[in-house]
Amino acid sequence: TWAVTTSAGIIVIDPIFDYSVEDEVVDGLIKLGLDPAAIRYVLVSHGHYDHAGGAKLLQERFGARVLLSAADWDLLDQQNPPWKPRRDIEVVDGQKLTLGDTTLELHLTPGHTNGTISTLIPVRDGGTHHVAALWGGTLFNFGPEPARFAAYAESSARFREIALQAGADIVLSNHTDYD
Repeated sequence: TWAVTTSAGIIVIDPIFDYSVEDEVVDGLIKLGLDPAAIRYVLVSHGHYDHAGGAKLLQERFGARVLLSAADWDLLDQQNPPWKPRRDIEVVDGQKLTLGDTTLELHLTPGHTNGTISTLIPVRDGGTHHVAALWGGTLFNFGPEPARFAAYAESSARFREIALQAGADIVLSNHTDYD
């Protein structure tokens, strides 16, 4: 999970599992001196349980808007898990999400799932500005499916170019074991 703090609230990216979102996200924000009631958006990089499971709690408790791609909203609808958030914002390729003084740039990068989203995030280290590129779908989670592998490879190459054009100097992953 990543928390992007802005002048108008917090954007949470990938709110992990439903059973751990309370301890790790809500209580984690409090430990960092942040107010979870300031969560305005929840961006889910892809519709797997370890990324989307906590979105419903944040949506219901704090009124956060939840963003997924149309393909991954459909994936959740097909599976219909008990932790599925209410369908909200559908992300399109190149969409910008602005909250206060911060704008994230969202790019569809299918492969890990058909609707994986990768994100460019402006960040600061003191007074120094950086751009972080968050790859939305680490790992080949599919068998010998040439089309999925090709989509993953094409998305990876495309997002690399997008990140280079944006001047990204930080690479983030949503599967930290593989950073």
